[in-house]
Amino acid sequence: MKIRIIILTSLLLIILLPACNNDIALFNNNQQKSYVIFGLLNSTDSLQQVKIRMTSVTDAPISDLSNDSTEFSANPNLIVTIQEWQKDYCAIFPMKRTLYSKEPGLFFNTRNDIYQALITPDTDMDYKLMITNPDNGDLITSKIVPVQPPKLGSPTWPWVRYNFSNEADPFNIRFNEVPRAHVYLVQFTIHFIEVYENGDTIQQHSSFVHQPRYVDNPPEYSPVHLNLGSEINQHMSKKFTYNVFDEVIPDRSGLKYRQLICFEIAVWGGDQNLRNYLEFGIKFSDNRKQVFTNIVNGIGFFGACSHVGCTGILPDQDFMDSLPLFPRTSRLKFRTDLYKTGPQTKAISHDDFLSLIPEISNEK
Repeated sequence: MKIRIIILTSLLLIILLPACNNDIALFNNNQQKSYVIFGLLNSTDSLQQVKIRMTSVTDAPISDLSNDSTEFSANPNLIVTIQEWQKDYCAIFPMKRTLYSKEPGLFFNTRNDIYQALITPDTDMDYKLMITNPDNGDLITSKIVPVQPPKLGSPTWPWVRYNFSNEADPFNIRFNEVPRAHVYLVQFTIHFIEVYENGDTIQQHSSFVHQPRYVDNPPEYSPVHLNLGSEINQHMSKKFTYNVFDEVIPDRSGLKYRQLICFEIAVWGGDQNLRNYLEFGIKFSDNRKQVFTNIVNGIGFFGACSHVGCTGILPDQDFMDSLPLFPRTSRLKFRTDLYKTGPQTKAISHDDFLSLIPEISNEK
């Protein structure tokens, strides 16, 4: 399933709550509620989404709060728009409220309010999120500029074999820095099928996310041509790729065998807001005085991102033959032949930038 927006409750608390003492100051002296905003403007996607919820100060017991979604849900009458600006020109895109199923886990809010609109961001424009509460006049805003997609150098050819067995020249994910991108995430996804003793066949995928690459001085933006920055290389040796298999693919009871379909890579670029968000989430495991939010009259986060990728990456036969033999992958019961699906022109799946944050792994 393609996950567009995921609100990471634990990460939100890490970033937004100061905790060098027992007093948590989320509100002004005369304020009892605060808007919590999460959204991304993806310049390589047409569906843009923003999630809105509320914090609350109340003396009610937790047992009562868990049964009352309105305490943490925003006013359903909110007017949410994205403005597209270039000098004196302004276009307004209304965002429609859509109710999605609640994320897995225990949350006080039982209503999942996401506002969405079909917008393809233009990197020559500026964008402003506008949220108005018609009942009390509250106005919440945030401004960002889009991020151009990373320039992918390799791999770029789908449904061909790449060499994962040559230790002297390992498989390499190569891309160039682009303007306005201050952080990059490289996602490596394994697509495979599982065949069970009872005859069930299930298509699965598991992803590994490399450590973030931070860029302090991205190339200057130009409306005339794409200025490229330094080249970034993410090598994946044969041993490292074995370790990825071992880390992200679980044991399953009743499994007869697995067959590899293909690999897929996605390179995500994020703006300075995403870099700040990511650095706070990874660096701190407790509440800190540092507070990051780019929401005016609210808390939370509105950032810009983009992505580029390649699917249908097939490994060489030597790599396939070695999967059942290597100690860390033999337990996974992979066969030595590929599962034939036929070429596909589009990526099988890619996750949302924010959803990758909990998956970031220490490279072995």
